[in-house]
Amino acid sequence: MSSGFVSFLKKIGQVLAAGLELTGIISPIVLPMLGSGKAAQTATTAINDLTSIGTTVVQVETALQGKTSPEKLAAASSLVQPIVRTSELVSGHTIANEAEFIAGCTDLTNAVVRIMNALDSKGITVSGSPVNAVPAPPATPTPA
Repeated sequence: MSSGFVSFLKKIGQVLAAGLELTGIISPIVLPMLGSGKAAQTATTAINDLTSIGTTVVQVETALQGKTSPEKLAAASSLVQPIVRTSELVSGHTIANEAEFIAGCTDLTNAVVRIMNALDSKGITVSGSPVNAVPAPPATPTPA
């Protein structure tokens, strides 16, 4: 990268691909302000769903390094759909328009990607050391 800019997601993907442990990415700041009542419970559920989506995005970024952004978005969106289906927002309701639901999940996934890419990657710290790569299996000769 000639510009020196590394997006938040790309850096997370690189770190995880290198087998390092991330520290300090997500910390609930708002919860202590809400107390322990219904507002805190609802916020916890929403944070858990949003965090699950963010975690899914990070996993896809890690697993699909070298793939295009549209390929990563499609993969992440398909994994986000079950999270949304079981969320309090959708659970218990019938989805009347599956295509619109899928489009909405894709938009939501893309929004989380954009939010995470807006974060400063300098805040990502690592501990540990890279895991040694597993050597590739020996090439099998092709019969002539």
